[in-house]
Amino acid sequence: MNINSVEDDHTSSALDVIESPRKRMRLDNSGRKSWSLMDRRTDTDVLQEMGVSLLEPDDGDNNCDTISNTHRTLKRKHDIENVNPNISRVISPSAKLSPGPSRKSPRSCDKLPLQPTEHTLDTTLTGTYLIEEETPLGQSVTSNYKIAAGYSVSATTTSGKKLKEIERTPEELPPSVQTVASSETGDTFSLLPDELVLSVLRWLPKRALAHCALVCKRLYRLACDETLWQRLDLGNKTLAKDALGRILARKPVIVRLASSEIGPWSPTKVDSSRVQYLDLSMSSLEPRTLEHAIRACPALRKLSLESVRVSEQAQRLIGNCTNLETLNLTMARGVTAEGLTSILEGCTSLQSLNISWCNLSEAALHVVVTMLPQKLQRLNISGARIMTDEMVGRLVARCPRLLELDLSDCSRLGVGALAALAALRRLEHLALSRCYLLPPHALTKLSSMTSLQYLEVWGMLQSGSLNALRSALPAIQLNQFMFSAIARPTVGTRRTSIWGLRTRD
Repeated sequence: MNINSVEDDHTSSALDVIESPRKRMRLDNSGRKSWSLMDRRTDTDVLQEMGVSLLEPDDGDNNCDTISNTHRTLKRKHDIENVNPNISRVISPSAKLSPGPSRKSPRSCDKLPLQPTEHTLDTTLTGTYLIEEETPLGQSVTSNYKIAAGYSVSATTTSGKKLKEIERTPEELPPSVQTVASSETGDTFSLLPDELVLSVLRWLPKRALAHCALVCKRLYRLACDETLWQRLDLGNKTLAKDALGRILARKPVIVRLASSEIGPWSPTKVDSSRVQYLDLSMSSLEPRTLEHAIRACPALRKLSLESVRVSEQAQRLIGNCTNLETLNLTMARGVTAEGLTSILEGCTSLQSLNISWCNLSEAALHVVVTMLPQKLQRLNISGARIMTDEMVGRLVARCPRLLELDLSDCSRLGVGALAALAALRRLEHLALSRCYLLPPHALTKLSSMTSLQYLEVWGMLQSGSLNALRSALPAIQLNQFMFSAIARPTVGTRRTSIWGLRTRD
């Protein structure tokens, strides 16, 4: 081979280098190790050449030729992390941060190697949080938290760039940040609004609700909210002394205390409650306690005092309930003419009244038939054995809008009473059970009452006479209801409602 041919080959290769940048890079890096994986002896060397080495960088000189592969790969890793805004870096205030990522190749030798820093993962939002603003990570944090949390700038990097410092208490953070902060301390319940807590407490039974009130002051305040105590069913219970006052203090609307033993209650001052429906049927309580209870419920609309001793003062207090629509005094003891006068004079809106089996005197019956509200629709006065035909005539003239009337066990009634009842053009249900002076053929005159649908004649007729009466009154149903439901809070087996209203949530 001659010299000219060698020079020609050298010239052609030089031209190839100039024309091909890849060849020129290969010639420049000819002193470095090959990228071929077949020439690598260990996996560590392969990882180092791929730029994913896990070794920490060492402090070295700035000469690019003397920087080890470990320094270059670690620097490449740092640059990749800086570019990715999804990788968080939490740095202490005393740590020195490097400038932003280089736009040059990770293999460039123009920059100094990164200083070793401590990488820790911290999600606490209330601690000190320093981030360089001009890095992609700093820009991401700024856009997410600057307006929401109001960070202050109080630190700088070695290059003079500002850092962001977060020093805020959980109460000063916005609600979205408070939720995350309080979840770390374990107290997320305190962040719930009162409306949400009340919606949860509404599902609890009253016994569990009373237990929740003993937990803390906030739960006590919420557990005593009047919206949670609108319905109370304390039937067949034994109430301690002054317990009735605490029950009314909860501001309930519907209260059932049927067949309960109520302890004495003697308050120094009686505050008005919201009770509108009160059932004290067959309950055991002192007359004085009953008076305080009625005085505390001026907004009563429906009241039941069946089989309860009612004093004359309690009857006067009932007359102060001007909104009373339904009153049940079945088998009540102590009902007098003066008490009935107070009730009928004050309760002008009364629509349903049951004073059956109250052992009324003649004076009390005279008050009833002459002072009943004219718009009364349902009346049960059964058991008044001294009721006469003349009193029935006065009653019909006083209450022409009656829809239901029960005169059972008024043993003195005769044919004159039937003639007077025929004037009730709107009467739908009539009970004349055990009125033995009424002849069966006289009952057929009730066919002239076109609005009458039900007739109760229990214990008066034999089966043959009853069938004959059914034939004479084909449009009227006989003996369908043995017991009267006028003004009574519960009928049959319905023990969880009074007057059709639920007593349990």
